Amino acid sequence: MSLTLDGATQVSLGLAVQPVSPAIFVDRDGAPLLLDADTGLMLDARNTARSGARIQILATGLGRVQPNWPTGRAAPLDNPPQVAAAVRAYIERSAVTVTRATLAPGYVGFYLIELQLPTLVNAGPAELYLAADGQESNRVTVYLEP
Repeated sequence: MSLTLDGATQVSLGLAVQPVSPAIFVDRDGAPLLLDADTGLMLDARNTARSGARIQILATGLGRVQPNWPTGRAAPLDNPPQVAAAVRAYIERSAVTVTRATLAPGYVGFYLIELQLPTLVNAGPAELYLAADGQESNRVTVYLEP
């Protein structure tokens, strides 16, 4: 890997860099940044995700997008570039449908993953994680209700 500083100085570093290294963002208390796709409200133990709902996950480390987008520039609000890697989501180790995987509109370095919850879910806390090209993210807790 090489790094160019100020457009002139190039430095080579002996670091192995993965094309993807997914991670779900969490706040300082460890709560994941999950949103109800319809209301925009944060999901937590008091505001649970309902069966059949769409939820949005703020993540990082999903790699390249199509079309290419410059690093360090906020993603466009309309038609944000799509993640090139195959993104999957799992709740309690069961695959759930990913309906969208893009750069997060208006943000730098964030990705927005949207998934559709199954119509049948067990009530209570559940483990949620992502996988991109086979690389798994951190595990977080999502609270569900039927």
